[in-house]
Amino acid sequence: MNKIIKFINFYILGLSLIFFYFCFDDSKLSTEILDLFPKVEQRDILDIHRELEDSSQVLIYTKDSIASLDLLPYVNNIINLKDGIYIIDIEKNAKMQDFYDNFKSHIDSAKKDDGKFSDLKYFSSEILMIENSKAIFDDVNLIMVTSIVFLIVLYIFILRIPFLSLNTLITIISANLLGITVVTMVYDNVNIMSLNFGVAIGNLAIDYMLHHHFFRLYMHHFKFNKSVFYGFITTFAGFFICLFMPFPLLSQLSLYAMVCLIVSYLSFGFLYQEIRFKKPIFYKNMRRLRKPKINNRFIILTSIIILAVCLPNLKLDYNLEKLDYENKQRLADRDFFIKELGQDSTILLYADSKEELQNNIYKIAGNITLKSNPQTAKILQKDDKFYTKLNIDSNDLESIKDLDFVDTRSIKELSDEITSGIYKPMIIVLSIVIVIMVAIVFAVTRSLVSFSYTIAPLSIISLYFLTSEVNIMHLFSLLIIVVSSVDYGIYVEKEGENIKTLHAIIFSSITTIAGFGFLSFSNILALRSFGLTIAIGLIVILALLLFQKRYIKKGA
Repeated sequence: MNKIIKFINFYILGLSLIFFYFCFDDSKLSTEILDLFPKVEQRDILDIHRELEDSSQVLIYTKDSIASLDLLPYVNNIINLKDGIYIIDIEKNAKMQDFYDNFKSHIDSAKKDDGKFSDLKYFSSEILMIENSKAIFDDVNLIMVTSIVFLIVLYIFILRIPFLSLNTLITIISANLLGITVVTMVYDNVNIMSLNFGVAIGNLAIDYMLHHHFFRLYMHHFKFNKSVFYGFITTFAGFFICLFMPFPLLSQLSLYAMVCLIVSYLSFGFLYQEIRFKKPIFYKNMRRLRKPKINNRFIILTSIIILAVCLPNLKLDYNLEKLDYENKQRLADRDFFIKELGQDSTILLYADSKEELQNNIYKIAGNITLKSNPQTAKILQKDDKFYTKLNIDSNDLESIKDLDFVDTRSIKELSDEITSGIYKPMIIVLSIVIVIMVAIVFAVTRSLVSFSYTIAPLSIISLYFLTSEVNIMHLFSLLIIVVSSVDYGIYVEKEGENIKTLHAIIFSSITTIAGFGFLSFSNILALRSFGLTIAIGLIVILALLLFQKRYIKKGA
């Protein structure tokens, strides 16, 4: 029986892998940045725009002969638009991914063997999505693998007990596997970035283990740790509140975090006390890191002043495209073709029937000159309505924008409307969560010391926001900081000034900073904004742990 308990984490890992294997549905994964946000009318219009795009054409530019391209699979024909610029027309039933694989392989081979196509430029919106999806998956996988390897090394350094380090790693892997599986079971569309955020958030639970271990609770019979329970319940409550917010990213993250937190808490708080581990090994010089120099009233007052100065001066960034992977080469090629060929405005026409839609097209054509052929325009039926797209001269937009069967908004305008509609409710959500978290902390600790662990990180982050425009991911990351910071405020107030608390809270903050810090190196602005903001907040918390005067009773 003792042997079974000792290796029970391995059995849990095995069950988690089985559950993951049979229940995880990778077809639900998405790399579309818009899937992180609520489904609104503007998103529906954007989707219609994309479905109506002619996805069977690719623009290319080269001074070299293109005869070899005409022989590629899935190529229908190649049309010369002007000197060096062509449209490759793809077979209608062919998948762009299949064409792109052959096209890219041929181009790379020609560059290597013959030095041809060195000046090649190419663009299509579907190829942009294909390249971005691959880059996002590669980026996310690299970050996840690198952070896990680094955390393994960090656990070994912190604990210096191999069997405890191994069990800790197994518990975190099991919790994340269950979190990923549950999220993909509950939601029909899960953005891959949500999972990357979730893995980082799952590392918050490491403090449950550290507080039990350094307080020697894994060496004797079961003892209930109240401070860890308070920390767990407040964090869990924060994510539970966010679970019901109408934002896919926030609800998916919250569910992921709740699964990870409860699995980790039950393991670290109860199961590990049954397994038993060796006594903790303390770093003798750890006390020297603690320099209580800064008065808590000064911290709170300064934080309030900083927030009062910074918040009115923040600039919001509504451009959702920036949050995606920045494919510099394809975007540069797109700009090249726009400059050479010009860019007409695209309008969306809609009606209750095909006949009515055709009549609407004739009405438009009678007033302005069309830049696309209405006879070959693709028609889409969606939700009992019929849609089509037409290209017109930008100067004609003003004359038709008031027609009740035309939507003249550009893709950028639609994206900006989505973002601007999110900011206000997100700020309301953030305000509600802050109030609730502060109320819980005061109810548990009855101290202003713990309050500083919420307001100080927010103030320093607001200073960072002054250096750039604030995007929607910055606001999401503020929620995570608020929810996670209450743990530290509770720990320092409930556990007192002692070497055990010092080890637990400092190492907990370092591992959490590491977990989120790797996101700040991402090539994707959404991940970078999220990770860097949280890392800054956690560094502020670490500074408070080291330099704040707490005026609390010293522990044993």
